[in-house]
Amino acid sequence: MSPVITAQRLPDVKPPRIRETPEAVEPYLEDASGAPRGHASGLVRVASEAEAAAFLRTTADRGLKVLPQAARSSLTGGAIPQGEVVVSVEALRGTGRLQRTTEGARATFGAGLRLRELQETVAGEGFYYPPVPTYQEAMIGGSASTNAGGAATFKYGVTREWIRGLHVLLFNGDLLAVERGQAVAGPGESFRIRLTDGAELDVPVPDYRLPDLKKISAGYFAADPLDLVDLFVGSEGTLGLITAVTVELVRKPAAVVTGLVFLADDDAAFELATVLRQAAQSARDRSDPGGPDVRAIEWMDPNCLEILRRHGEARKRRINLPATARAGVLFEVELDEPTSNERAQEQLAAALDGGSAARDDGLIRLFRILRDHDALDDLEFAFPEDGRRHQALAELREAVPQRVGEQSARTPGVAKMGGDFIVPFDRLREMMQIYAEGFERRGLAYAVWGHLGDGNLHPNAMPTSEDEGQLAVEALLEFADEAVRRGGCPLSEHGVGRSALKQHLLRRFLGENAVGQMRRIKRALDPQGRFAPGVLFPARGD
Repeated sequence: MSPVITAQRLPDVKPPRIRETPEAVEPYLEDASGAPRGHASGLVRVASEAEAAAFLRTTADRGLKVLPQAARSSLTGGAIPQGEVVVSVEALRGTGRLQRTTEGARATFGAGLRLRELQETVAGEGFYYPPVPTYQEAMIGGSASTNAGGAATFKYGVTREWIRGLHVLLFNGDLLAVERGQAVAGPGESFRIRLTDGAELDVPVPDYRLPDLKKISAGYFAADPLDLVDLFVGSEGTLGLITAVTVELVRKPAAVVTGLVFLADDDAAFELATVLRQAAQSARDRSDPGGPDVRAIEWMDPNCLEILRRHGEARKRRINLPATARAGVLFEVELDEPTSNERAQEQLAAALDGGSAARDDGLIRLFRILRDHDALDDLEFAFPEDGRRHQALAELREAVPQRVGEQSARTPGVAKMGGDFIVPFDRLREMMQIYAEGFERRGLAYAVWGHLGDGNLHPNAMPTSEDEGQLAVEALLEFADEAVRRGGCPLSEHGVGRSALKQHLLRRFLGENAVGQMRRIKRALDPQGRFAPGVLFPARGD
Protein backbone atom coordinates (compact mmCIF):
# COMPACT_ATOMS: atom_id res chain seq x y z
CA MET A 1 0.00 0.00 0.00
CA SER A 2 1.40 3.40 -1.00
CA PRO A 3 2.36 5.47 2.05
CA VAL A 4 0.70 8.84 2.63
CA ILE A 5 2.72 11.75 3.99
CA THR A 6 1.01 14.96 5.05
CA ALA A 7 2.69 18.28 4.34
CA GLN A 8 2.55 21.21 6.76
CA ARG A 9 1.85 24.90 6.40
CA LEU A 10 4.38 27.05 8.18
CA PRO A 11 3.30 30.24 10.01
CA ASP A 12 2.55 33.18 7.74
CA VAL A 13 5.36 35.73 7.67
CA LYS A 14 6.21 38.55 5.33
CA PRO A 15 7.93 37.04 2.26
CA PRO A 16 11.39 38.38 1.47
CA ARG A 17 11.66 40.78 -1.42
CA ILE A 18 13.31 39.86 -4.69
CA ARG A 19 16.51 41.82 -5.19
CA GLU A 20 17.06 42.70 -8.81
CA THR A 21 20.02 45.09 -8.83
CA PRO A 22 23.18 43.91 -10.60
CA GLU A 23 25.18 44.45 -7.39
CA ALA A 24 22.95 42.02 -5.50
CA VAL A 25 22.66 39.38 -8.19
CA GLU A 26 26.21 39.40 -9.60
CA PRO A 27 27.90 37.12 -7.00
CA TYR A 28 25.29 34.38 -7.59
CA LEU A 29 25.78 33.90 -11.34
CA GLU A 30 28.58 31.32 -11.36
CA ASP A 31 29.72 28.16 -9.61
CA ALA A 32 32.93 26.10 -9.44
CA SER A 33 32.40 24.36 -12.79
CA GLY A 34 34.13 26.99 -14.89
CA ALA A 35 31.04 27.16 -17.12
CA PRO A 36 30.02 30.60 -18.48
CA ARG A 37 28.28 32.94 -16.09
CA GLY A 38 24.51 32.81 -16.11
CA HIS A 39 21.75 35.38 -15.63
CA ALA A 40 19.04 35.64 -13.00
CA SER A 41 15.77 37.55 -12.81
CA GLY A 42 16.47 38.22 -9.15
CA LEU A 43 17.85 37.00 -5.84
CA VAL A 44 16.11 35.98 -2.62
CA ARG A 45 18.22 35.37 0.49
CA VAL A 46 15.84 33.66 2.89
CA ALA A 47 16.49 34.28 6.58
CA SER A 48 14.29 31.46 7.87
CA GLU A 49 12.42 28.39 6.74
CA ALA A 50 9.16 30.30 7.20
CA GLU A 51 10.41 33.10 4.95
CA ALA A 52 11.34 30.61 2.24
CA ALA A 53 7.91 28.99 2.52
CA ALA A 54 6.18 32.38 2.33
CA PHE A 55 8.12 33.30 -0.81
CA LEU A 56 7.24 30.03 -2.57
CA ARG A 57 3.62 30.23 -1.43
CA THR A 58 3.02 33.82 -2.54
CA THR A 59 4.63 33.28 -5.94
CA ALA A 60 3.10 29.85 -6.65
CA ASP A 61 0.18 31.23 -8.67
CA ARG A 62 2.70 32.84 -11.03
CA GLY A 63 4.71 29.62 -11.44
CA LEU A 64 7.85 31.68 -10.83
CA LYS A 65 10.97 29.60 -11.70
CA VAL A 66 13.49 29.29 -8.87
CA LEU A 67 16.99 27.91 -8.54
CA PRO A 68 17.91 26.64 -5.05
CA GLN A 69 21.48 27.62 -4.34
CA ALA A 70 23.91 26.88 -1.50
CA ALA A 71 27.70 27.40 -1.63
CA ARG A 72 27.93 27.41 -5.47
CA SER A 73 30.57 24.65 -5.33
CA SER A 74 28.92 22.63 -8.11
CA LEU A 75 31.29 21.19 -10.72
CA THR A 76 28.50 20.63 -13.25
CA GLY A 77 26.98 24.10 -13.68
CA GLY A 78 23.99 23.10 -11.60
CA ALA A 79 24.19 26.25 -9.46
CA ILE A 80 24.34 28.67 -12.40
CA PRO A 81 20.99 30.41 -13.01
CA GLN A 82 19.52 30.65 -16.50
CA GLY A 83 16.89 33.29 -15.88
CA GLU A 84 15.37 31.96 -12.65
CA VAL A 85 15.14 33.72 -9.30
CA VAL A 86 18.02 32.44 -7.18
CA VAL A 87 16.86 31.30 -3.73
CA SER A 88 19.95 31.24 -1.53
CA VAL A 89 19.90 29.18 1.69
CA GLU A 90 23.21 30.56 2.97
CA ALA A 91 21.54 32.29 5.94
CA LEU A 92 19.84 29.06 7.15
CA ARG A 93 22.65 28.12 9.53
CA GLY A 94 20.79 26.85 12.58
CA THR A 95 22.04 23.94 14.67
CA GLY A 96 19.62 21.68 16.50
CA ARG A 97 20.18 19.88 19.79
CA LEU A 98 22.57 16.96 19.52
CA GLN A 99 20.89 13.68 20.49
CA ARG A 100 23.16 10.86 21.56
CA THR A 101 22.44 7.36 20.25
CA THR A 102 23.91 3.92 20.88
CA GLU A 103 26.07 4.28 17.75
CA GLY A 104 27.00 7.95 18.10
CA ALA A 105 24.70 10.94 17.80
CA ARG A 106 22.18 12.69 15.59
CA ALA A 107 21.61 16.37 14.91
CA THR A 108 19.68 18.68 12.58
CA PHE A 109 21.36 21.55 10.74
CA GLY A 110 20.11 24.39 8.59
CA ALA A 111 20.84 23.90 4.90
CA GLY A 112 23.23 26.86 4.80
CA LEU A 113 25.62 25.61 7.48
CA ARG A 114 29.08 25.09 6.00
CA LEU A 115 30.59 21.66 6.52
CA ARG A 116 33.64 23.18 8.19
CA GLU A 117 31.37 24.85 10.74
CA LEU A 118 29.39 21.65 11.19
CA GLN A 119 32.56 19.69 11.96
CA GLU A 120 33.77 22.33 14.40
CA THR A 121 30.40 22.31 16.16
CA VAL A 122 30.17 18.54 16.64
CA ALA A 123 33.88 18.12 17.41
CA GLY A 124 33.31 20.08 20.60
CA GLU A 125 30.93 17.30 21.68
CA GLY A 126 33.39 14.57 20.67
CA PHE A 127 31.73 13.67 17.35
CA TYR A 128 32.53 13.67 13.64
CA TYR A 129 30.44 13.84 10.45
CA PRO A 130 32.14 11.34 8.12
CA PRO A 131 31.00 11.83 4.49
CA VAL A 132 32.42 15.32 4.08
CA PRO A 133 33.56 16.18 0.55
CA THR A 134 36.99 17.62 -0.06
CA TYR A 135 35.68 21.19 -0.22
CA GLN A 136 34.91 22.05 3.42
CA GLU A 137 33.19 25.34 2.56
CA ALA A 138 30.32 23.46 0.93
CA MET A 139 26.98 23.63 2.76
CA ILE A 140 25.06 20.70 4.19
CA GLY A 141 21.98 21.46 2.06
CA GLY A 142 24.00 21.37 -1.14
CA SER A 143 25.81 18.27 0.06
CA ALA A 144 22.47 16.49 0.52
CA SER A 145 21.11 17.81 -2.76
CA THR A 146 24.06 16.33 -4.67
CA ASN A 147 24.67 13.22 -2.50
CA ALA A 148 28.25 14.42 -2.12
CA GLY A 149 31.14 12.06 -1.53
CA GLY A 150 34.71 12.72 -0.53
CA ALA A 151 38.00 11.13 0.37
CA ALA A 152 36.64 9.27 3.41
CA THR A 153 33.95 7.59 1.30
CA PHE A 154 36.26 4.56 1.19
CA LYS A 155 35.43 3.87 4.83
CA TYR A 156 32.18 5.72 5.46
CA GLY A 157 30.25 5.85 2.20
CA VAL A 158 28.44 8.83 0.71
CA THR A 159 26.13 11.48 2.16
CA ARG A 160 22.94 9.46 1.52
CA GLU A 161 23.97 6.82 4.07
CA TRP A 162 24.23 9.44 6.84
CA ILE A 163 21.00 11.39 6.30
CA ARG A 164 18.15 10.51 8.66
CA GLY A 165 15.67 13.19 7.73
CA LEU A 166 14.98 16.24 5.58
CA HIS A 167 12.91 19.38 5.58
CA VAL A 168 11.87 20.12 1.98
CA LEU A 169 9.70 22.99 0.81
CA LEU A 170 7.47 21.97 -2.08
CA PHE A 171 6.43 24.02 -5.11
CA ASN A 172 3.52 25.65 -3.24
CA GLY A 173 5.48 26.47 -0.07
CA ASP A 174 4.19 23.51 1.96
CA LEU A 175 6.77 21.87 4.20
CA LEU A 176 7.49 18.18 3.83
CA ALA A 177 9.25 16.97 7.00
CA VAL A 178 10.22 13.36 6.31
CA GLU A 179 12.32 10.91 8.34
CA ARG A 180 14.06 7.83 7.03
CA GLY A 181 11.76 4.81 7.33
CA GLN A 182 8.61 6.93 7.48
CA ALA A 183 7.68 6.39 3.81
CA VAL A 184 9.00 3.37 1.93
CA ALA A 185 7.58 1.93 -1.30
CA GLY A 186 8.55 -0.45 -4.10
CA PRO A 187 8.42 -0.29 -7.91
CA GLY A 188 4.86 -0.12 -9.15
CA GLU A 189 3.81 1.76 -6.02
CA SER A 190 3.90 5.47 -5.29
CA PHE A 191 4.38 8.01 -2.52
CA ARG A 192 1.24 10.03 -1.81
CA ILE A 193 1.85 13.50 -0.41
CA ARG A 194 -1.22 15.30 0.94
CA LEU A 195 -0.91 19.07 0.59
CA THR A 196 -2.43 21.55 3.01
CA ASP A 197 -5.13 22.53 0.51
CA GLY A 198 -6.36 18.92 0.42
CA ALA A 199 -4.82 18.03 -2.95
CA GLU A 200 -2.57 14.97 -3.26
CA LEU A 201 0.65 14.43 -5.16
CA ASP A 202 1.08 10.88 -6.48
CA VAL A 203 4.81 10.28 -6.89
CA PRO A 204 5.73 7.09 -8.79
CA VAL A 205 8.56 4.85 -7.57
CA PRO A 206 11.06 4.20 -10.41
CA ASP A 207 11.80 0.66 -11.55
CA TYR A 208 15.16 1.21 -13.27
CA ARG A 209 18.18 -0.38 -11.61
CA LEU A 210 21.50 1.13 -10.57
CA PRO A 211 24.71 -0.93 -10.28
CA ASP A 212 25.94 -1.80 -6.79
CA LEU A 213 28.80 0.68 -6.54
CA LYS A 214 30.30 2.75 -3.73
CA LYS A 215 28.84 5.97 -5.06
CA ILE A 216 26.56 6.99 -7.90
CA SER A 217 25.16 10.45 -8.63
CA ALA A 218 23.08 9.84 -11.76
CA GLY A 219 19.70 11.49 -11.43
CA TYR A 220 17.00 10.29 -9.05
CA PHE A 221 17.97 7.36 -6.86
CA ALA A 222 16.25 4.01 -7.35
CA ALA A 223 16.06 1.01 -5.01
CA ASP A 224 13.68 -1.79 -4.12
CA PRO A 225 12.25 -0.69 -1.76
CA LEU A 226 12.86 3.05 -2.00
CA ASP A 227 12.81 5.46 0.94
CA LEU A 228 11.26 8.85 0.17
CA VAL A 229 14.25 10.55 1.80
CA ASP A 230 16.49 9.00 -0.86
CA LEU A 231 14.40 10.46 -3.68
CA PHE A 232 15.35 13.96 -2.55
CA VAL A 233 18.99 13.16 -1.71
CA GLY A 234 20.93 13.68 -4.93
CA SER A 235 18.00 15.31 -6.77
CA GLU A 236 20.11 18.47 -7.36
CA GLY A 237 17.41 20.94 -6.30
CA THR A 238 14.92 19.84 -8.96
CA LEU A 239 12.19 18.48 -6.65
CA GLY A 240 12.07 21.02 -3.83
CA LEU A 241 14.06 23.36 -1.63
CA ILE A 242 15.97 21.55 1.13
CA THR A 243 15.98 23.77 4.21
CA ALA A 244 17.24 21.44 6.98
CA VAL A 245 19.07 18.13 7.17
CA THR A 246 19.21 15.58 10.01
CA VAL A 247 22.42 13.53 9.98
CA GLU A 248 24.09 10.72 11.89
CA LEU A 249 27.41 11.38 13.63
CA VAL A 250 30.13 9.04 14.85
CA ARG A 251 32.60 9.31 17.69
CA LYS A 252 35.52 11.48 16.70
CA PRO A 253 38.59 9.32 15.99
CA ALA A 254 41.14 9.25 18.80
CA ALA A 255 43.79 10.43 16.34
CA VAL A 256 44.35 10.72 12.59
CA VAL A 257 47.56 10.57 10.58
CA THR A 258 48.02 11.59 6.95
CA GLY A 259 50.71 10.40 4.59
CA LEU A 260 51.76 11.22 1.05
CA VAL A 261 53.95 8.68 -0.71
CA PHE A 262 55.78 9.33 -3.98
CA LEU A 263 56.80 6.32 -6.03
CA ALA A 264 58.81 5.72 -9.19
CA ASP A 265 55.98 4.38 -11.36
CA ASP A 266 52.23 3.84 -11.54
CA ASP A 267 52.45 0.11 -10.93
CA ALA A 268 54.35 0.47 -7.66
CA ALA A 269 51.95 3.15 -6.45
CA PHE A 270 48.88 1.14 -7.40
CA GLU A 271 50.26 -1.96 -5.67
CA LEU A 272 50.88 0.00 -2.46
CA ALA A 273 47.38 1.50 -2.58
CA THR A 274 45.89 -1.94 -3.16
CA VAL A 275 47.67 -3.40 -0.12
CA LEU A 276 46.56 -0.47 2.07
CA ARG A 277 43.01 -0.96 0.88
CA GLN A 278 43.03 -4.71 1.49
CA ALA A 279 44.61 -4.35 4.93
CA ALA A 280 41.94 -1.85 6.01
CA GLN A 281 39.06 -3.94 4.67
CA SER A 282 40.43 -7.10 6.27
CA ALA A 283 40.77 -5.40 9.66
CA ARG A 284 37.22 -4.02 9.46
CA ASP A 285 35.82 -7.41 8.41
CA ARG A 286 37.49 -8.98 11.47
CA SER A 287 36.56 -6.05 13.75
CA ASP A 288 40.27 -5.78 14.48
CA PRO A 289 40.86 -2.43 16.24
CA GLY A 290 44.55 -2.65 15.32
CA GLY A 291 43.77 -1.76 11.73
CA PRO A 292 45.34 -0.05 9.92
CA ASP A 293 42.04 1.81 9.77
CA VAL A 294 42.54 3.58 6.44
CA ARG A 295 39.67 5.93 5.66
CA ALA A 296 40.94 7.56 2.46
CA ILE A 297 43.26 6.65 -0.43
CA GLU A 298 43.81 9.34 -3.05
CA TRP A 299 45.69 9.13 -6.35
CA MET A 300 47.78 11.53 -8.47
CA ASP A 301 49.25 10.41 -11.80
CA PRO A 302 52.60 11.56 -13.31
CA ASN A 303 50.98 14.54 -15.04
CA CYS A 304 49.47 15.71 -11.75
CA LEU A 305 52.95 15.71 -10.20
CA GLU A 306 54.31 17.66 -13.15
CA ILE A 307 51.60 20.30 -12.68
CA LEU A 308 52.59 20.59 -9.00
CA ARG A 309 56.28 20.99 -9.96
CA ARG A 310 55.56 23.57 -12.65
CA HIS A 311 53.63 25.78 -10.23
CA GLY A 312 55.87 25.22 -7.21
CA GLU A 313 52.96 23.90 -5.16
CA ALA A 314 55.03 21.38 -3.18
CA ARG A 315 57.83 23.84 -2.49
CA LYS A 316 55.53 26.52 -1.07
CA ARG A 317 54.16 23.92 1.40
CA ARG A 318 57.63 22.60 2.29
CA ILE A 319 56.86 19.21 0.81
CA ASN A 320 59.64 17.31 -0.93
CA LEU A 321 58.47 16.15 -4.36
CA PRO A 322 61.33 14.04 -5.80
CA ALA A 323 62.25 14.64 -9.43
CA THR A 324 62.03 10.88 -10.03
CA ALA A 325 58.50 10.50 -8.65
CA ARG A 326 55.92 9.33 -11.18
CA ALA A 327 52.86 8.80 -8.99
CA GLY A 328 51.53 9.95 -5.64
CA VAL A 329 49.31 8.19 -3.10
CA LEU A 330 47.76 10.24 -0.30
CA PHE A 331 46.15 8.35 2.59
CA GLU A 332 44.44 9.07 5.91
CA VAL A 333 44.45 6.58 8.78
CA GLU A 334 42.38 6.70 11.98
CA LEU A 335 44.00 5.45 15.20
CA ASP A 336 42.12 3.67 17.97
CA GLU A 337 43.75 5.58 20.82
CA PRO A 338 45.32 9.01 21.37
CA THR A 339 48.90 9.05 20.11
CA SER A 340 51.51 11.75 20.62
CA ASN A 341 53.89 12.88 17.90
CA GLU A 342 56.78 11.54 19.96
CA ARG A 343 55.31 8.04 20.17
CA ALA A 344 54.45 8.02 16.47
CA GLN A 345 57.99 9.07 15.59
CA GLU A 346 59.37 6.24 17.72
CA GLN A 347 57.23 3.75 15.81
CA LEU A 348 58.38 5.20 12.49
CA ALA A 349 62.02 4.92 13.59
CA ALA A 350 61.44 1.27 14.57
CA ALA A 351 60.00 0.55 11.13
CA LEU A 352 62.91 2.28 9.39
CA ASP A 353 65.58 0.24 11.17
CA GLY A 354 63.61 -3.01 10.91
CA GLY A 355 63.04 -3.25 14.65
CA SER A 356 59.85 -4.17 16.45
CA ALA A 357 57.43 -1.94 18.30
CA ALA A 358 56.21 -2.47 21.82
CA ARG A 359 52.59 -2.65 20.64
CA ASP A 360 51.20 -4.01 17.41
CA ASP A 361 48.69 -1.29 16.45
CA GLY A 362 47.43 0.47 13.37
CA LEU A 363 50.33 2.87 13.13
CA ILE A 364 53.08 0.27 13.29
CA ARG A 365 51.16 -1.92 10.82
CA LEU A 366 50.94 1.06 8.49
CA PHE A 367 54.67 1.70 8.73
CA ARG A 368 55.41 -1.96 8.04
CA ILE A 369 53.34 -1.87 4.85
CA LEU A 370 55.15 1.28 3.73
CA ARG A 371 58.52 -0.27 4.56
CA ASP A 372 57.73 -3.45 2.63
CA HIS A 373 56.91 -1.34 -0.44
CA ASP A 374 60.03 0.86 -0.20
CA ALA A 375 57.77 3.83 0.52
CA LEU A 376 59.33 5.22 3.70
CA ASP A 377 62.24 7.11 2.16
CA ASP A 378 60.02 9.54 0.24
CA LEU A 379 57.18 9.59 2.75
CA GLU A 380 55.71 12.99 3.64
CA PHE A 381 53.91 12.47 6.93
CA ALA A 382 51.59 14.44 9.21
CA PHE A 383 51.81 13.14 12.77
CA PRO A 384 48.69 13.17 15.01
CA GLU A 385 49.30 16.62 16.51
CA ASP A 386 50.45 18.32 13.29
CA GLY A 387 47.26 20.06 12.17
CA ARG A 388 49.05 22.39 9.77
CA ARG A 389 50.89 19.51 8.15
CA HIS A 390 47.63 17.60 7.64
CA GLN A 391 46.23 20.69 5.96
CA ALA A 392 49.31 21.17 3.76
CA LEU A 393 49.14 17.61 2.42
CA ALA A 394 45.41 17.92 1.69
CA GLU A 395 45.98 21.28 -0.02
CA LEU A 396 48.66 19.79 -2.26
CA ARG A 397 46.19 17.19 -3.53
CA GLU A 398 43.58 19.90 -4.10
CA ALA A 399 46.08 22.13 -5.93
CA VAL A 400 45.91 19.80 -8.94
CA PRO A 401 42.24 20.35 -9.89
CA GLN A 402 42.59 24.02 -9.01
CA ARG A 403 45.50 24.47 -11.43
CA VAL A 404 43.79 22.44 -14.15
CA GLY A 405 40.68 24.60 -13.75
CA GLU A 406 42.74 27.79 -13.96
CA GLN A 407 44.43 26.60 -17.15
CA SER A 408 41.07 25.83 -18.74
CA ALA A 409 39.75 29.26 -17.76
CA ARG A 410 42.67 30.89 -19.58
CA THR A 411 41.82 29.16 -22.86
CA PRO A 412 39.06 31.17 -24.61
CA GLY A 413 36.19 29.14 -26.02
CA VAL A 414 37.35 25.87 -24.47
CA ALA A 415 35.57 24.39 -21.48
CA LYS A 416 37.13 22.19 -18.80
CA MET A 417 36.80 18.54 -19.86
CA GLY A 418 36.78 16.19 -16.88
CA GLY A 419 35.31 12.78 -16.20
CA ASP A 420 33.80 11.37 -13.02
CA PHE A 421 33.90 7.60 -13.51
CA ILE A 422 33.66 4.74 -11.05
CA VAL A 423 34.28 1.03 -11.63
CA PRO A 424 34.61 -1.98 -9.32
CA PHE A 425 38.09 -1.81 -7.82
CA ASP A 426 39.26 -4.99 -9.53
CA ARG A 427 38.71 -3.27 -12.90
CA LEU A 428 40.32 0.02 -11.94
CA ARG A 429 43.89 -0.64 -13.11
CA GLU A 430 42.76 -1.43 -16.65
CA MET A 431 40.58 1.69 -16.65
CA MET A 432 43.58 3.78 -15.66
CA GLN A 433 45.44 2.39 -18.67
CA ILE A 434 42.43 3.12 -20.88
CA TYR A 435 42.40 6.74 -19.69
CA ALA A 436 46.09 7.24 -20.47
CA GLU A 437 45.97 5.46 -23.83
CA GLY A 438 42.78 7.24 -24.94
CA PHE A 439 44.14 10.70 -24.23
CA GLU A 440 47.57 9.97 -25.71
CA ARG A 441 46.06 8.45 -28.90
CA ARG A 442 44.34 11.79 -29.45
CA GLY A 443 47.42 13.87 -28.63
CA LEU A 444 45.75 15.52 -25.63
CA ALA A 445 47.44 16.85 -22.52
CA TYR A 446 45.77 15.30 -19.49
CA ALA A 447 45.92 14.53 -15.78
CA VAL A 448 44.17 11.85 -13.71
CA TRP A 449 43.46 12.08 -10.00
CA GLY A 450 40.79 11.04 -7.53
CA HIS A 451 39.52 8.59 -4.95
CA LEU A 452 41.44 5.43 -5.72
CA GLY A 453 40.06 3.55 -2.72
CA ASP A 454 36.54 3.80 -4.20
CA GLY A 455 37.49 3.09 -7.81
CA ASN A 456 36.41 6.67 -8.61
CA LEU A 457 38.93 8.70 -10.64
CA HIS A 458 38.72 11.95 -12.59
CA PRO A 459 40.47 11.80 -15.98
CA ASN A 460 40.80 15.42 -17.16
CA ALA A 461 41.84 16.60 -20.58
CA MET A 462 43.44 20.02 -20.97
CA PRO A 463 42.49 21.09 -24.51
CA THR A 464 44.00 24.22 -26.02
CA SER A 465 41.66 24.63 -29.00
CA GLU A 466 38.11 23.89 -30.05
CA ASP A 467 39.32 20.91 -32.10
CA GLU A 468 41.08 19.48 -29.06
CA GLY A 469 37.95 20.15 -27.03
CA GLN A 470 35.97 17.95 -29.41
CA LEU A 471 38.62 15.24 -29.13
CA ALA A 472 38.34 15.46 -25.35
CA VAL A 473 34.57 14.91 -25.56
CA GLU A 474 35.18 11.85 -27.75
CA ALA A 475 37.68 10.51 -25.20
CA LEU A 476 35.29 10.97 -22.28
CA LEU A 477 32.46 9.26 -24.15
CA GLU A 478 34.78 6.35 -24.91
CA PHE A 479 35.83 6.15 -21.25
CA ALA A 480 32.20 6.21 -20.14
CA ASP A 481 31.33 3.26 -22.35
CA GLU A 482 34.38 1.33 -21.12
CA ALA A 483 33.43 2.02 -17.48
CA VAL A 484 29.85 0.83 -18.00
CA ARG A 485 31.13 -2.26 -19.81
CA ARG A 486 33.05 -3.12 -16.64
CA GLY A 487 30.08 -2.71 -14.33
CA GLY A 488 30.77 0.94 -13.55
CA CYS A 489 29.04 4.30 -13.87
CA PRO A 490 30.05 7.47 -15.74
CA LEU A 491 28.43 9.72 -13.10
CA SER A 492 29.92 8.93 -9.72
CA GLU A 493 29.96 11.91 -7.36
CA HIS A 494 29.65 15.27 -9.11
CA GLY A 495 26.12 14.81 -10.40
CA VAL A 496 24.68 15.94 -13.73
CA GLY A 497 23.74 19.59 -13.36
CA ARG A 498 23.40 21.63 -16.55
CA SER A 499 26.34 19.96 -18.27
CA ALA A 500 25.23 18.90 -21.76
CA LEU A 501 27.87 16.15 -21.73
CA LYS A 502 26.73 14.75 -18.39
CA GLN A 503 23.06 14.93 -19.38
CA HIS A 504 23.99 12.93 -22.47
CA LEU A 505 25.87 10.43 -20.29
CA LEU A 506 22.81 10.07 -18.06
CA ARG A 507 20.65 9.09 -21.04
CA ARG A 508 23.40 6.88 -22.44
CA PHE A 509 23.93 5.13 -19.09
CA LEU A 510 20.33 4.56 -17.93
CA GLY A 511 18.40 4.92 -21.17
CA GLU A 512 15.50 7.07 -22.31
CA ASN A 513 12.99 4.99 -20.35
CA ALA A 514 14.72 5.79 -17.04
CA VAL A 515 15.01 9.48 -17.91
CA GLY A 516 11.32 9.43 -18.80
CA GLN A 517 10.55 8.01 -15.35
CA MET A 518 12.62 10.78 -13.79
CA ARG A 519 10.61 13.37 -15.70
CA ARG A 520 7.37 11.82 -14.39
CA ILE A 521 8.72 12.00 -10.82
CA LYS A 522 9.57 15.65 -11.31
CA ARG A 523 6.13 16.45 -12.77
CA ALA A 524 4.48 14.71 -9.82
CA LEU A 525 6.43 16.62 -7.17
CA ASP A 526 6.87 19.87 -9.09
CA PRO A 527 3.81 20.10 -11.38
CA GLN A 528 4.58 23.70 -12.33
CA GLY A 529 8.21 22.92 -13.17
CA ARG A 530 9.37 25.64 -10.80
CA PHE A 531 12.56 24.13 -9.40
CA ALA A 532 15.88 24.24 -11.28
CA PRO A 533 14.56 23.90 -14.84
CA GLY A 534 17.26 22.51 -17.14
CA VAL A 535 19.13 20.72 -14.35
CA LEU A 536 19.47 16.91 -14.80
CA PHE A 537 17.68 17.05 -18.17
CA PRO A 538 16.71 19.87 -20.52
CA ALA A 539 13.58 21.77 -19.62
CA ARG A 540 10.65 21.09 -21.95
CA GLY A 541 11.02 23.26 -25.04
CA ASP A 542 14.80 23.68 -24.69
